[in-house]
Amino acid sequence: MKKLLLLLSFICVAAMGVPPMKTDERGNPILNQFSEEGFVDCVLRITELTETSTQYRFRMVASYNGELVGLKVAVVRGIQAGFDSKMELVKDHVYRKGVQFIRSGPESDLLISALSDLYGLGTKHLIMVEDETFTAIALHNGDIDMTRDPVKLKIFGRDGPTDTEADYYESFFNLDLKNRLVYWNEKDQEYRKALIHGLSK
Repeated sequence: MKKLLLLLSFICVAAMGVPPMKTDERGNPILNQFSEEGFVDCVLRITELTETSTQYRFRMVASYNGELVGLKVAVVRGIQAGFDSKMELVKDHVYRKGVQFIRSGPESDLLISALSDLYGLGTKHLIMVEDETFTAIALHNGDIDMTRDPVKLKIFGRDGPTDTEADYYESFFNLDLKNRLVYWNEKDQEYRKALIHGLSK
């Protein structure tokens, strides 16, 4: 069953294009326009993309209830497929600090507050932590060119040896650097409280 789910993930990646996009007057995508069937899936536009020898760094933004929401992100450059041709995990392609979220100001507080609202956890004003790092695995096999191909990442928050099971959470973080888009999709509703707790002070 697990291998079947992974195969379906690969098929989704291959088919992932740029769907018709609802935007605000500034060209920012409406944050939750692709949410359906009880899952909160977010889309954000990549701006300020820069590249170093080890990372891609960018700001990602969207519109929610007429307000600009977003944060800064650093992603390890050259992420490779997490699975081999036999659908076995490649341990060397598990990136322990593969993705980092960085607060970029009030827009980040608004993003976390928007997620809390969308998750049904309340609309109180939250303050994002200064940064949060994630373990990342690319749900692919075969070669990946991050500058050309959409990359579907699964990211794991609070998964260190000192973190508790209650603090742990997962989500999908799908990068399309070519088209300057991020699809940050919910993995499971049971992770909602932990995600908001992990990303807010």
